[in-house]
Amino acid sequence: MASGIEKRRYERYNHQASLLLYRNETLSSGAAAELQNYSIGGMYLKTEEALDIGQELFIKIRNYDPSDGGFEKYDKYIGYVKWSDELGTSQPPGPYGYGVEYAETVTY
Repeated sequence: MASGIEKRRYERYNHQASLLLYRNETLSSGAAAELQNYSIGGMYLKTEEALDIGQELFIKIRNYDPSDGGFEKYDKYIGYVKWSDELGTSQPPGPYGYGVEYAETVTY
């Protein structure tokens, strides 16, 4: 029987950051998103943007400050949408929550 404690592959760190999501590397127009937490395997973010499972994302940090460390060690990330949830809104669209897995190994 489950003990109620989540068993995650990697430790999660709560962190708020403003992000821009892009569907391709040309970075022509980004959708606003808010980071909620991150780990060395991926991140959880919220956005009004409807995304597809498996979709590749190019993620940039707004107001990037490399002196912040942690998540802001990098100014951008590439990942894939692994799962999503609709966050209980009464009217579509969104907001949506997405679990994003990094395309490459990340170290903090």
